[in-house]
Amino acid sequence: MLQPTQERLYSAKDAVMLTSVSVILNNAKDNAAELTEENENWNTTWFTAQLTRTTNAFKDILGIDPKKDQREATSLLKKIQAEALPLLSTFTLRLQVAIPYAARRKELLTLFGFTGFYAKAQKGDQLALIELLAKFKTNITAAITTEITATKHIKPTVITTLTGFADTLVQKNINQETFKQSSKVVTAAGVEELNAIYTDVVKDFSKLVFDFYKKKKSAKKGLFSFNEIKKAVQAATKGSDGGTPPPTPPTT
Repeated sequence: MLQPTQERLYSAKDAVMLTSVSVILNNAKDNAAELTEENENWNTTWFTAQLTRTTNAFKDILGIDPKKDQREATSLLKKIQAEALPLLSTFTLRLQVAIPYAARRKELLTLFGFTGFYAKAQKGDQLALIELLAKFKTNITAAITTEITATKHIKPTVITTLTGFADTLVQKNINQETFKQSSKVVTAAGVEELNAIYTDVVKDFSKLVFDFYKKKKSAKKGLFSFNEIKKAVQAATKGSDGGTPPPTPPTT
């Protein structure tokens, strides 16, 4: 049991931490059969209980009810995933013709996020897709757009559509209002519960699962990396101060 404290154990806003924890727990539920075989305490009952706990923390501690937004976000992300992946595949193929110099192609693919996130996105990793689209939108300047569309192998509408997906994810996939500073004061008891959630799910669970998949040389390890997931959540909520920890509350 954690002793009462006013200090967060995590370097992110409370809502970002809770969202990242929820992602980890949902990933765990998707892989419950394999995880339970490794450790009987890693089971659907525990994952569901912790998800309920995080939802309660959103409502009772932060004054946010995330359920409706989460349902809408899930539906929207699946729709964008289905539409964006074929378009991203077409983009990479046509870039080979549009940019004949291999070194320049590699530079652009790295700049746009393909090198780091495309393979994972193709395998269904939604967080990787968010990261890729966010980097694509950030780095596709007017000059680069002119460069890669000059040969007409890549249409400007393709670029507009992909950046539009990024805009939609930022505006609607993860509701930015959720990540703005809550008007509700978080008490010392609230901070204690947030720290306990972080400890139980991240320090005592996801780190062990990450090591489990790392030893197996499985790409699934990324599904349990709090830091990677937190970065993706912050990228998707850029502009809503998603990376700044909230002020320490007064003792109550």
